[in-house]
Amino acid sequence: MSVMEENEIYVVVGEVMVLSARIEASLESCIAACLPETSPVASEPVLRRLNFTNQLAILNELVQGMYSRRDTTLVEFRRWLRRLKRIRERRNDLVHQVLKAARSCKELGRWKSEIARMREECARAPLWAQALRTRQNRLTTS
Repeated sequence: MSVMEENEIYVVVGEVMVLSARIEASLESCIAACLPETSPVASEPVLRRLNFTNQLAILNELVQGMYSRRDTTLVEFRRWLRRLKRIRERRNDLVHQVLKAARSCKELGRWKSEIARMREECARAPLWAQALRTRQNRLTTS
């Protein structure tokens, strides 16, 4: 493997890891949006200790209480969470398989397209957090 190929692998892996961190931060902001207004100082330590799996489980439970079962917003939100879960699984594949030198170059193209998907899902996160915050505000004021 050439130095140039190796450097390209580092760039791809670094970007995947940065986007993974952004996805987790997005989930934290969605959880915070579902909670009644509190000081960020109070909720931040709890949110930071949650792993990805727990974040997904908590969000599923929180949104169940905010929307009716057949509400299209709930259906779409759950689809988004499933996409994030699949992205996380593919990220784990990267860490465990693609970093092996023999396979890395063959997998780079696939990971570049994966990065594009990760960016798209990260871009949706603020919209979801705002929708959840709006819903939570309506529930607490009614």
